[in-house]
Amino acid sequence: MKRVNISKKYYTPWLRTIFVIVFGLCLTTCANINLTPVSEAEYSTKIVGCWQGTVGDSKETMSINRDGTFVCQIHSTGFFATTLSQSLPGRISGTWKITGSIITMNITGSKNEHVENKIASSVIMAFKTDELTLKSDHAGTSSFLRVTLHWFNSYR
Repeated sequence: MKRVNISKKYYTPWLRTIFVIVFGLCLTTCANINLTPVSEAEYSTKIVGCWQGTVGDSKETMSINRDGTFVCQIHSTGFFATTLSQSLPGRISGTWKITGSIITMNITGSKNEHVENKIASSVIMAFKTDELTLKSDHAGTSSFLRVTLHWFNSYR
């Protein structure tokens, strides 16, 4: 009597298929982050969107709008709170502009913060399509990843 290994005959193609599907999904997820460098001339147009950085266990988020306005959700130890020398978490809003590699944010509104009519500037150290690295004199360097609007709104 010839012995037949059932696992090789019936399960191997399914296991391979499942592995290929899972591996493909992992590659697709990783490929969603576009790390193409952005030229300085394109900073003002390519920066528009929603960005998120990590502060301890919290997410620090900012929405940079095409009309020159922004909204940031800040945390007490986050990049923006440190840049503005604030100790309370809250939300700031205002206008932004980029000159060369400097982004300047003119804060005209705030919630839980007392920073209205204050200006904060940071140097864009690195800018790739989906990754932004900013440096300020007070906060040091911090990286932000581009996020989709739906996902961003769930953390606002």
